[in-house]
Amino acid sequence: MTPEEFDRNIRELTRVCPWLSVTSGFRSEERNALVGGSDQSKHLVGMAVDFISSESGLRQAQTFARELGFWTLIHGDPPHLHVQGLPSGPIIDCYVNWNDKWGKQNGNDQ
Repeated sequence: MTPEEFDRNIRELTRVCPWLSVTSGFRSEERNALVGGSDQSKHLVGMAVDFISSESGLRQAQTFARELGFWTLIHGDPPHLHVQGLPSGPIIDCYVNWNDKWGKQNGNDQ
């Protein structure tokens, strides 16, 4: 999923599931460490968002998020819905696959 697709699909998710409230999106390394995030968190590259709602609302939203192509997980206390536009695994692997599929990013084009 490209960043443009991620943004478009997040907007669609919140349009169809207006009961969701965003609690986290892009995180700096410092913020990610403060909240106990993984050093491979997709929040660090702006490709993950967390939402809160009722548990039934989270389950409904998770179903739709998966239809949009997101990787999802409901977890935490209180529970929240984590959606990401990249597969689990090391961020570097995502960038390697990204470059193979869509070309080099972030001004690294030669």
